[in-house]
Amino acid sequence: MTRRRRIVGVVAAAVLVAPVPIGTAEAAENCELRAAVGDPAATVDGQAGAGVVQVWCGDRWLPVRQGSAGLGDSPEAGDRFGASVSVADIDRNGAADLIIGAPGEDEGAGAVHVVFGPGREGQPAPITLRQGAGGVPDRSEAGDGYGSAVAGMSGTVLVGAPGEDLGDAEAKADAGAVHVVSVGGGRVGGVTELTQDRQDFDGTVEAGDRFGASLAAGSFDKPTAVIGVPGEDVADKKDAGMVHIVEDPVVAIEEMGIGQDSAGVSGAAEPGDRFGASVTAAWDPALPVRVAAGAPGEDIGDASDAGMVTVLGYDGRQATEVLAVHQDTPGVPGAGEDGDGFGASVAAGVIESASLPGPEVSVAIGAPGEDLGDLADAGRVHGVQVGSVPRVDGSVSQETDGLGGEPRAGARFGAALAFGPGAARVVVGAPGHAGQGAAHAIPWRALFGTTAVADNWFAGRDGVPDGSAFGSSVASDPTG
Repeated sequence: MTRRRRIVGVVAAAVLVAPVPIGTAEAAENCELRAAVGDPAATVDGQAGAGVVQVWCGDRWLPVRQGSAGLGDSPEAGDRFGASVSVADIDRNGAADLIIGAPGEDEGAGAVHVVFGPGREGQPAPITLRQGAGGVPDRSEAGDGYGSAVAGMSGTVLVGAPGEDLGDAEAKADAGAVHVVSVGGGRVGGVTELTQDRQDFDGTVEAGDRFGASLAAGSFDKPTAVIGVPGEDVADKKDAGMVHIVEDPVVAIEEMGIGQDSAGVSGAAEPGDRFGASVTAAWDPALPVRVAAGAPGEDIGDASDAGMVTVLGYDGRQATEVLAVHQDTPGVPGAGEDGDGFGASVAAGVIESASLPGPEVSVAIGAPGEDLGDLADAGRVHGVQVGSVPRVDGSVSQETDGLGGEPRAGARFGAALAFGPGAARVVVGAPGHAGQGAAHAIPWRALFGTTAVADNWFAGRDGVPDGSAFGSSVASDPTG
């Protein structure tokens, strides 16, 4: 599919976000951020579902929550702080920064917090983003879900508000919007608002599109965003889904829309596929750009919502399919079954091949609804290497040696994924494990049969803080 070029303006920040002094207790620890694990269901100060993010410093856990570490908001019931989380060096100082979504804030209007170098001294004070304040356009409304998805890259924070209403009298409920926030010197420099309506993107603005429900960001020869629109209707196929690839999202947009009815893309747009419910991309100047999109509602044969993932190659002009994979693909472990949700989460990285010399783009795929024997929704993660000879036979679950040997029904292992810490591992969330949640940092080669010991974090054990849905979101620094 050939790209279209769209030029839009930048909304200048009329008011800069004032720094708030950072808490000294956290700063003094000088945490080297290795991974961040969200627990949006956590009770904080007696407020159920206020949420917390636990930052793994390599040998200890640092809690980041509203009301601490310079975050001005107070924890409130239902804020869901940590429902989304991303790690990037936003202010270009070599330290990993943390972007945290709290989509339940203010009756679901939502807010986003940017914490620069959490637990490190000498960092800019955190900033809070919410619609209608601090230079952010629009207005904050119940149900917008601002921060349902977040992503970051150098100098830029992306925020999804899939519940944003658009159109005349805002009649198109939950059409969705994305804010591209320029950040420098610990302050907001400007905001571009992206919607399918205002920027004339491919697709049609409709109620329930949920544009921005998933996000990825990075750069190959220019900054690029990937935006999932899982509620997009394709003709009469409700919630078939769509993905946008957007270059230079701050000032000059070159946009391309891809769905399962696009030329050369496997499968066909069908009701409820939710193509784009998850998105990821691998950015490496030495390798082709690969964008992966999950369609966890895809039916495979007679299996409803078994799920599917499409990997696209993108060269700045065209996006073409390089691989389509599901559990009935030859070589993929398991079989497509009702409710597996294969592709509910995806993560991409560049690592040394498990089968060929040299680095390859690798994609981790979550199937949190996978049953393991009689353990319903225990979950599984699949590994795919997208090189000259794709390899699709990677797989790991909580019953794999080295992962603690404690698979549980309802654990939903694979509900959240991120590459890191370092390029050769993947962090996996299992928010339903034993009623508290768990997360694992797993060597990538373990997915392909190499014996390896993971870092296994079971909430409430071995120094890991108590949890309610620990592992609902995960993030890490693949370069760390």
